[in-house]
Amino acid sequence: MRTRGLLLRWALRDLRRRWVLVTAIALVLALGTGTYAALLGTSDWRRASNDRSFELLRMHDVRVTLSEGLTAEAGTLAAAVGRIPQAAQVQAVAERLILPTLVDVSSAGQQVLVPGRIVGMPVDAPVDRLSVSSGQGLRAGDPAVVLERSFADYYDLPDAGTLRVAGDRSLSYAGHGQLPEYFAIAGGGGGAFTTEAGFGVVFAPLETAQALADAPGRVNEVVLRLASGADDGAVAAALQQELDAEQLASTAVVKGEEIVYRTLYEDIEGDAQFWRIIAGLLLAGAAFATFNLTTRVVESQRREIGVAMALGLPRRQLAIRPLALGVQISVLGVLLGIGVGVVTGRLFGGLFRTLLPLPVWEQPFPYATYLQAAALGFLLPLLGVAWPTWRAIRVEPVEAIRVGHLAARQVRFTPLLRRLALPGRSYSRMPLRNLVRTPRRTVLTSLGVGAAIATLVAVFGILDSFTGTLDDFDAEATRSAPDRVTVQFADVFPEDAPQVAAVTGAPQVGDAATTLLVDGTARSAGEEIPLAVSIRDLGGGLWRPTIDGGGADAARSGIVLSQVAARDLGVQPGDRIELDHPQRTAAGFTRATTTIVVGGIHPGPIRAVAYLDRSQAAAFGTSGLVNALEVTPAAGVSRDELTRALFAVPDVASVQAATAVTDSFRDALGAFTSVLGVAAAVTLLLALLIAFNATSIATDERARENATMFAFGLPRRAVVTMGVVENAFIGLLGTAVGLGLGYLFTRYTVEVQLHRTLPEFGMPASVSPTTVVVALALGVGAVALTPLVTLRSLGRMDIPATLRVVE
Repeated sequence: MRTRGLLLRWALRDLRRRWVLVTAIALVLALGTGTYAALLGTSDWRRASNDRSFELLRMHDVRVTLSEGLTAEAGTLAAAVGRIPQAAQVQAVAERLILPTLVDVSSAGQQVLVPGRIVGMPVDAPVDRLSVSSGQGLRAGDPAVVLERSFADYYDLPDAGTLRVAGDRSLSYAGHGQLPEYFAIAGGGGGAFTTEAGFGVVFAPLETAQALADAPGRVNEVVLRLASGADDGAVAAALQQELDAEQLASTAVVKGEEIVYRTLYEDIEGDAQFWRIIAGLLLAGAAFATFNLTTRVVESQRREIGVAMALGLPRRQLAIRPLALGVQISVLGVLLGIGVGVVTGRLFGGLFRTLLPLPVWEQPFPYATYLQAAALGFLLPLLGVAWPTWRAIRVEPVEAIRVGHLAARQVRFTPLLRRLALPGRSYSRMPLRNLVRTPRRTVLTSLGVGAAIATLVAVFGILDSFTGTLDDFDAEATRSAPDRVTVQFADVFPEDAPQVAAVTGAPQVGDAATTLLVDGTARSAGEEIPLAVSIRDLGGGLWRPTIDGGGADAARSGIVLSQVAARDLGVQPGDRIELDHPQRTAAGFTRATTTIVVGGIHPGPIRAVAYLDRSQAAAFGTSGLVNALEVTPAAGVSRDELTRALFAVPDVASVQAATAVTDSFRDALGAFTSVLGVAAAVTLLLALLIAFNATSIATDERARENATMFAFGLPRRAVVTMGVVENAFIGLLGTAVGLGLGYLFTRYTVEVQLHRTLPEFGMPASVSPTTVVVALALGVGAVALTPLVTLRSLGRMDIPATLRVVE
């Protein structure tokens, strides 16, 4: 019992003496486990939030939209629903009127003119309820409309105000709100890639929308909510068949196929794979560092263990003291990990709330995920102390007491250092000799630093890859005519149509070039990729893409694919693919499949973007057709003035700057980059903590050596300088390892894993010079300078007590 009490008091004394070190190591462990749980836990609470939000607003199960240009008398679509065989399975029905438009909410401080949509709906809709986030909602007899929440938040619009829509008509809006299918803005308005910054949705009472469309009493869409267990596909097919019988061509979409619904859930699965890599890197770095640091802490106590063995204490009991240290670190690390997990989880939750403002967010702490990481975190410190403890108690006491240079075994590099004439005094050569004399400690410490630097480089490298790719895309898009805008028409017109002439002849327009944008599908070797094909003059025009492979003539005689599309299809310039595309005939447009050669590769990162020269339009039956123009401002006209002038032109669906696609992707990738920014901050803190802990442990290990040098009159600054030099060498080795591993992690994450998560967006892995400088500054600079924190403790050192072998 007395021995047990002695060991307990000894362990508590160790904790009091080393509480800063124990806390710092536990915090390293907590950063890894807590951030791991927070990152992987995002999937659970995002899925729960999606479920609650869609259910709260009673999202439709089936949506049927009449073909473009068709409308029906109000009540016609609802009556058709009542005639289908599955009518008993329908719980609620609502008719709507959907109109494409332009939305102008410009003010004295900002120009905001974007393509958009008017959603005319019942004020008290039983399906797809309107969630009002600020201001007031739709009211019977009140023509005031509601702005889509994300659009309003992006431009920081007030709760109430005035906006203008196509036809230069003014509307009052009274609040901000959401419908389930607009929880995220996935595109529209003539732009293939659109976010809330470039697409405005206006929710209006049905009567208001009908007045704006000059279509009183007309609707063009119906949404249905079905009973649980109903076959939505069968209901959609039956309703389409019923409408076809009334000469009302339509398109039906079930809930699972809605772009926003599908994207929100698919993003969770895709993001989970990506976050698992980042979380794994952080946890692995923290785990290795914890194991390494706890091992070194016990090795610094090796002399005391040897003295205790020499005094006759049983070896089994001697193991209790270092194991108690491991338990202290484990318990404190697990407890701190909960706090870190809560804080980082709240940070991630706040980012997702900003980027994806759902009406309901649930964010419980992911205990199941945390317990997985905590179990590993609890065991690692115990393993870290068990190994050196076992090594210490299995040798003779005199060998355990031997510390410092006496404990170092002879290695093959030591004789070489003796023959190598190094400049300076003998003590100035000690840092390098210490590293060579104790290679295991040098390697372990370097690897600990390297693990933190590898994690930092990997996280920063992913951010570099995102930003570098988008910057290159911007440079490509503005290589010529950087102030041009793309004018998208609401329909396809002949080149000599008055709608086209109204744009090209506007006094604010300088040069103009025609473009035809069509959808298509590329097939090769069993692979299939959707394309957005731009038919333009690849030999001239205001802008043309950079094309690699095949030469200019080959590019104009074939299709130009993106690097990502060519890789996924397994083709290169000169190969042939099948292209499914619209084909114009005397009866209208049909679909056709044409075998076409790959004429070249363009560097754009968006997989779907492809180009055809105008000379090939005749083969597709689209010669002389246009649905978009690229125009530049006339002399003395700004781009904003040009955009506003084109706003009033009939049949113009959208006007976007040359960099609109890049800007949309920057916004769309905001969730990735924001969460990576938090992970990068955690990594920085992790690396600093590892550097601090390594230095504190090294000070304990070298306590007798430092006391000996002080006893011989060496000044404190010289001892600290030796520590700085030694740490600089260790930091340099660790940083070199970390840079190499970090680059490999970056390449795997970006070029392999991220391509699975975001197949539509391709980018090469890159690590910027800034990231390398940060890694060097942290891995070499910070690690080298950490001995400065020991200046005060060295000044208060009791030299006789430190040199004493037996307390």
